[in-house]
Amino acid sequence: MEKESFKYSYIKPVYDWFEEINVEIKPEDYLYFRVELRYGPSWWLIGIKPEEKPKFTWVHKEIGSMFDWDLKRFMEWASDGKGSRIIEIKTSGNDFDIIKEISKLQNDRIA
Repeated sequence: MEKESFKYSYIKPVYDWFEEINVEIKPEDYLYFRVELRYGPSWWLIGIKPEEKPKFTWVHKEIGSMFDWDLKRFMEWASDGKGSRIIEIKTSGNDFDIIKEISKLQNDRIA
């Protein structure tokens, strides 16, 4: 059975209003993912895929912001039972205790 796309939405400020951004990630869109905890605090998802032309490079594309509950669902979706396609979790500064934040996500996911 083929894995379904992962879908979520987030709110983006635009001038004096907000816009809802709908995101759909197909399993073949990216090989790996990076998750960043940024100021706000908010989680941001980065897709990583190889590009072979004109020469081999890794392309990193910012997909969008995620709420905690969407990130927990994404962590499940990115796992294949043997490992995870999330290869990096980082923070934008030392204002966050990244270990605590990851533990919180993991504990909520297991519970």
